[in-house]
Amino acid sequence: MARELPALDIRQLHYFLTLAEEGSISSAAAALHMAQPSLSENLTRLESKLGVQLVVRSGRGVTLTEAGQLLAERGRGIVDAAAQAISDIRHAGSEARGLVSIGLPPSLGLLLSVPLAETIRSEYPDVRLRISEGLSGDITEWVENDRIDLGCVYEVRDNRELLFRPLLAEKLFLISAPDNLPEHVNLDDPDAPTIRGIDLRALPLALPAASHGARKVVERFARAAGIALNVVVEIDSLPQIVTMATRASAYTIVPHAAVIDEVAAGTVRAIEIVEPTMTRTAYLLRKRTRPITRASQAVQQSIAVIVREMIERFQLDATVIDEAGRGAAGHEREKT
Repeated sequence: MARELPALDIRQLHYFLTLAEEGSISSAAAALHMAQPSLSENLTRLESKLGVQLVVRSGRGVTLTEAGQLLAERGRGIVDAAAQAISDIRHAGSEARGLVSIGLPPSLGLLLSVPLAETIRSEYPDVRLRISEGLSGDITEWVENDRIDLGCVYEVRDNRELLFRPLLAEKLFLISAPDNLPEHVNLDDPDAPTIRGIDLRALPLALPAASHGARKVVERFARAAGIALNVVVEIDSLPQIVTMATRASAYTIVPHAAVIDEVAAGTVRAIEIVEPTMTRTAYLLRKRTRPITRASQAVQQSIAVIVREMIERFQLDATVIDEAGRGAAGHEREKT
C-alpha cells in the first residue's frame, strides 16, 4: 500500500513556528515582514491541510491547541533538517566536507595514516577522516558492505560492484637481523644486498596466515619460481613479524615501507630478492554505486600525492601508478 505523502508545506510551517514563538498574529507578521491577512490565510490553509485546529485566537493573541503544541515541538526539527539539506545540496560538488572512511592494510597504514590525517586536517578542515586498519580481504568486504568509502588492498576480486585502480607497485624484501644474514646473501654492494629466490628455501620464515593478501603474493611468486618456502610461524601482525626478524628468531618478507624505521635504526637489513624479483601492487578500491563526493575525491588525491612524497623522501623501492595506469604495474584495472 502506497504511503500518503505529508501535507506540510515548509514555508507555511515556518510561518506557524514564528507565530508560536511570537504569540500573536501582529507580532509574527512583523517578524516575518508580511501582512497580517496573508499570515492568517496561510495559517488557515495549514489547518485545513492537516484537518485540525492549531491555535485559538483571542484578544490577547493566540494559544496553541494540543495539536499545535505537537506541531511546534516537531516542526522545528523538520524546518532545520530541510534547511540543512538545502545547504548540503548547494555545497555538494563545490566544497569538500563530511565524513570519509578508509581502510588501510598494516604496511600501507605505516606509510600513509599519519601524513594523510595531517594533510586532510590542514587542507580540508571540513572533512572528517576515519581510518581503519585491516587485511585486504576484510577491507574489500567493508567496501562491499558500505562500511567504508574507500580502501587500499593488495588483492583484486572479480566483482562487478567494485572498482580497483592501481596505486603503487613495490618490491618485497627479505628482512633479517644484521647479525643473522643468510649464508647465500650477495654483499658485492654492502649497501644493497641481494638474495636469489631459490636461496629462500632453507630460511625459517615468519609470515602472515595463508589468507592474508601479503602472504598470497609471496606464495604466488614462490610457486612460479618452483620454490617451497619454509614457513615456521604464522602471525597476522606486522609489528610482531618484524620483531621476530629483529630478534633473529626468523626472517620475513615485506616491502621496504614496512621497515623504514627499523632499517634507519640499524635493527634490520632489507635484502632485495632477485631471480625472481618479488613485487606487489596496491590498489585503491571503491564501490561502483557509492557516490563520489568532493570529500572522497580530496582523500583519493591526497593519498596519491602522499605516496609519491613518501617514496621520494625515504627512497623506497616502489613506483607510483598514475590515474591513467602508467607505472610499473601496467594499466588501470576495473572489474567488469
